[in-house]
Order: sequence, then structure tokens, then C-alpha cells
Amino acid sequence: MVTRLPLLLSLASAAPALSSRQTAAAQVVKLSSIENVAVRSNGQVLATNMNSANLYTIDPVAKTSKTAIAVTGASGLSGIAEYLPDVFVVIGGKGIYKVDFTGAAPKASLIKTITEASNLNGLATFDNNTVLVADAGKGTVYRFDITTGAYASVLTDATMAPSGSIPFGIDGIKYRDGVVWYTNIFKNSFHKVAVDPVTAKATGPYTTLWTNLMGDDLCFGPNGKIYVATNGKNSLVEVDPAVGKPTSVGSVTGSTSCAFGRTEKDKNVAYVGASAGVFAVTIKV
Repeated sequence: MVTRLPLLLSLASAAPALSSRQTAAAQVVKLSSIENVAVRSNGQVLATNMNSANLYTIDPVAKTSKTAIAVTGASGLSGIAEYLPDVFVVIGGKGIYKVDFTGAAPKASLIKTITEASNLNGLATFDNNTVLVADAGKGTVYRFDITTGAYASVLTDATMAPSGSIPFGIDGIKYRDGVVWYTNIFKNSFHKVAVDPVTAKATGPYTTLWTNLMGDDLCFGPNGKIYVATNGKNSLVEVDPAVGKPTSVGSVTGSTSCAFGRTEKDKNVAYVGASAGVFAVTIKV
């Protein structure tokens, strides 16, 4: 797996003039180069690092972290998504792994290796047996069956194509209500496409929302908005799906990913993975 460039500053073009209602970001824990985050139903935050096989678990109340499990066979971890209650899929190199927290201790197992992959990065839950896997090196999205390990490329478009010195294209990806939302990090762009709810193949045009703000990974908020980590632009932005205009809601250096809390106390808190650890941004509603 290709190591991400520090903050990617040299590859980010000038950002648009953002409207802002920023709140201060509070550091939850200090960890190096967090790539992606997910939140368990018990409120614990899971975090990955592209240079480590350790999947970290973070207590956002106690502000402590530890290794939940080392994923054997992976040299580093990137995208992570929950597809069944407390059961997650995580990308480790070209391998797609299952991490199960339902027992007394977490268990990790390899589901399948996508041998022809170039640089797997983003991951999105499609249904309770299927995930979408973004290949940043090839500019394509695989539909991956968790039970059988069968996979196929279902989405490919110029908006996903790689560029830059790595090269790297489609990065963050999420799916909801028949629409795939995704970023292209080195093209500083954000996009969406309507897809078939069974095959995940495109049923409409690939639409560009912006081309002048770096976007890394993204998450859905409880208010129906989308939140995008901007990496080298050091922020978390909010996007109204109906409008597509980004509004800065938090300042986080080297922000890479986000996920919202799942308890009553932190349901409006976005946990943001970043170059220096995990931060909490409270969203004003």
C-alpha cells in the first residue's frame, strides 16, 4: 500500500471561499497518521493507520486508546465499515478482512484478496452482505460480496481516475438511498452517482459538486448532511446534499476521515481522524 504524503499540501489547489460556522476541535487521543474511523454501537471509536496492522479502539469519554486487534496478514489498514451489528469490514493492502466484535474478544479473518487491485482505500456499506471498495490506483469501485468473496468492478468514470505522483484518484466513498458519494483527492473534487440498489451499477450521470476543494473521506451526519474531511486544507466541511455547497464546521489539521457518535450524548459529535490522532467536532444544530 502506498503511504499517504504528509497533509498532501503540495497537491491541493486553492480552496473556494467557504462560509463558516466552525467550532473548536478537541483532541480525543494522540495517535500517528489516522487514516479512517468508525464508531461502534457502544460508543467506542475504531481507527486505522495505513502503515500499521493494528486496529485501534478509542474511548472518547476517558480519552484513551489501545490496540483492539492486530489484523494478521495486513501491513496497514485503510477503509473500515460496519455491515452487521458490531461486525466490520476493513481494507488491509489488497485484502478485505472481517473484524468481529460480537464475541468475548475481537476476531479478524481474511475474506478475499483482490489480486488485481492497485491501491484500495475507501469503503462503503452497500447492504448487510455487500460493501463497495474504492481502488484509488485504478479509478474504479468494486462491489464485494462478504459471504462469498466474489467481487466485480461496477463503477468506473473519469471523475474517479488517478492523478498525481502516487497516483491516487477516488478516495472517500459512501452509499445511501440509491446514491454513491465520493471524492477524488488529487483532483480536489466531490461527486455523486445514482446506482441500482442491487447491482450497484450506475443508473444516472456522474455529477460533480465541486472541483476546487480537496476531499478525503466522508461521513453522513444525523441531520441528513454529508461531512467531508479536507486533509491538506485542515478542515471538516458540511454539505447539504440538495445544494452541494461546502460549509466549514471545524478546523482539524490533516483531517482524513470522520464518523459520528452513536450515543445520546455524542450523536452530534463528528470524530475526525487526522495526522495527529482523533479529534471531536461538535456540530451546531
